[in-house]
Amino acid sequence: VIAREDDVAVEDKLFYGVETTDYDQPAVKSNEMVHKEDSEIEIRQCNNDNNKRLLVTGAITLIKNNIIAVIPGKVDYRLSFDIVPTGTVTTGPSSILHFTAGGDCCSFGHRTPAFWFATGNTRLQWRVGDSTNGDFGSEADALPLNVRTKVTLECKGKNVKLTVGEKVYTATQPTYRYAGNLIVYAGDPWYSAAKAVISNLRYKILPAAEVNEAVTSQRHYMSNLQDEEMNVAEKENMDN
Repeated sequence: VIAREDDVAVEDKLFYGVETTDYDQPAVKSNEMVHKEDSEIEIRQCNNDNNKRLLVTGAITLIKNNIIAVIPGKVDYRLSFDIVPTGTVTTGPSSILHFTAGGDCCSFGHRTPAFWFATGNTRLQWRVGDSTNGDFGSEADALPLNVRTKVTLECKGKNVKLTVGEKVYTATQPTYRYAGNLIVYAGDPWYSAAKAVISNLRYKILPAAEVNEAVTSQRHYMSNLQDEEMNVAEKENMDN
């Protein structure tokens, strides 16, 4: 395999740089393959500055510490995948997918997002993280064993929506989510891997809903400060 300029080295391993685009448009098949033990993962990529996506085709049997990509994460995105649970893990939560800036929990960017099955069952625990709480998220009902279920997480502005099969769960983002380079695990290094197979993994960057409140407040503050400075300068000029 020949490394390209946009390839990324993580933990002394080489992973392909993923330039991504809107998965509603036809993808251009990459010539490179990433081989992972019992699964073969194909990363498709397109070039488009406006919309971005990661598309992984093929089934992935989850294994511990299984990095499948490094991507540029954004605040607003849609993540979807199909999952077939084949059993449960009784020793603790079991990892499905984990997008992280580098750790498990609970700094900002550690779970953005992340999914597990709860201990001893298939209740879907999910986190999207927040600037005030790196573990912000919730839990969904148990998934049926040996049945394919589609999971879609959409985060846009303050609105967070998780769709699991036909059930919809919503949450309100306290402040804002992390944006930056993310390591993508299909089975993270901190928990046992879930007994499941995932497929049709898609991550799409959405157009920004609106600037978060913290940034908006900061801009208002800076604007007001500049106005005050201008008023002071004008008053000094008049006095002179």
